[in-house]
Amino acid sequence: MDSFFPVTCADTLSKIGLLVKARRLALGLRQKDLKSAIGTSAHTLRKIESGSELVDLRSFMLVLWRLGITDVVFASMEGIERTSQITRYCDDQNPHASIASKRVRLAKSKPGDF
Repeated sequence: MDSFFPVTCADTLSKIGLLVKARRLALGLRQKDLKSAIGTSAHTLRKIESGSELVDLRSFMLVLWRLGITDVVFASMEGIERTSQITRYCDDQNPHASIASKRVRLAKSKPGDF
């Protein structure tokens, strides 16, 4: 299962990588400049720009943040805390705090469930 990665996910990462590179170039930043600004390696930046799925989430988010494109990449997340997928598990007005601290036990999945 370690080698499995859905094609749609790979396509999305590839598009984000193109967006990252285009934004970096539009800002006139070299990879070296971005690397120094957020404290990540040039290798990690190359992986993000090439759409690799083998990048740690912290570095990925820092790059998006530094380039000012988190809102573009995650536009569909706006207002997500008010959707029924989240509110059905929440008891109060602060969905994030409510669901983040709640312990949930689900039935164990079977290999055929996927």
